[in-house]
Amino acid sequence: MTVVEAEADVIVLQRKRARLIEYGRELADEKSAAVIQAKTYEPGAGFRPREVNAMLALVEVEIRAVNSALDEAGKRLALAQVQRETAA
Repeated sequence: MTVVEAEADVIVLQRKRARLIEYGRELADEKSAAVIQAKTYEPGAGFRPREVNAMLALVEVEIRAVNSALDEAGKRLALAQVQRETAA
């Protein structure tokens, strides 16, 4: 793997993590609104917080997976940089 390829992998993963974090924030905001609706006894509001909780859990799992992949990509980038330096 070249340094350019390894850097590209890191960038893609960083962007994916940023999108997941933003989506998680949006879900947290939605959860807050849904909880308020449920507390005011609006019809059908009780199900939405559970749905949002489930989606938040999935986002958290995805973020952990991306973080793990980023760690690996960082190692590959470091290795590619060392290989490039030793080849020069």
